[in-house]
Amino acid sequence: MRPLTEADLPRAAALSFLIGWNQVARDWSLFLREGEGLALDDGQDALAATAAVIRHGGDLAWISMVLVRPDQRRRGHATALMRWAVDALGGTRCAALDATPAGREVYRQLGFRDLWGFARWSLPASLPAAAGVRPLTDADWPALLALDAAAFGAPRAALLRDFAARAPQAAFIAEDGSGFVLARDGARGAQIGPVVAADDGTARALIAAARNALPGAVVLDLPDARGGLAGWLSQHGGAPQRPFTRMALGPDTPGDAARIAAVAGPEFG
Repeated sequence: MRPLTEADLPRAAALSFLIGWNQVARDWSLFLREGEGLALDDGQDALAATAAVIRHGGDLAWISMVLVRPDQRRRGHATALMRWAVDALGGTRCAALDATPAGREVYRQLGFRDLWGFARWSLPASLPAAAGVRPLTDADWPALLALDAAAFGAPRAALLRDFAARAPQAAFIAEDGSGFVLARDGARGAQIGPVVAADDGTARALIAAARNALPGAVVLDLPDARGGLAGWLSQHGGAPQRPFTRMALGPDTPGDAARIAAVAGPEFG
């Protein structure tokens, strides 16, 4: 195993695509710019295994992209990568991640515990538009970043600005300043998230505005606690695809999860 580098990014993206994930090389580059990564390289077109970490100050860090190529599984690579990630984040108050059902068992053995669940949803071609939201402007960024920090629990301005630059047509804010939505491109379709909105009405308007601005396939990661939004999506043709569990090592993640209407994705929290 060795540090992940810029030269590895096409092969890292090939790994995530091979096992059915949605990341593009620009997502992978965020891990290097904002954090660091580790790669297991056996010379194949796709890396054999990876992991990445991003620190959001001293109180919260994210562990991401613990991926193992199918032919390299059941050899202890995921556990070794997780031990590296935990060691790399020594001194951070809370290390968190979003786990698949298979990964959850590995992480529990390392001391991580469940916080809450969410599910990836595929969205219909369009959703009913609603009033009360408008396109994001440069002047809105201080308010957007404050909303996100309150919900997520730590600042992540570089991450959010990168998302907005990749899908500016799908960036909206509530007219009353109570919520926002961003989106980004993906290998298998665009992803909406994060969406911050305390009430479901605002969340529906934001999600619909973003979905209707994006062509092709679109996914969204919806917390299980937002049952009203799940019912609305189902009513209009959305469908759940796979479950995830947010987990933490150390204290609970900071922030107010009740304000999160869609997470940024399991790789970014």
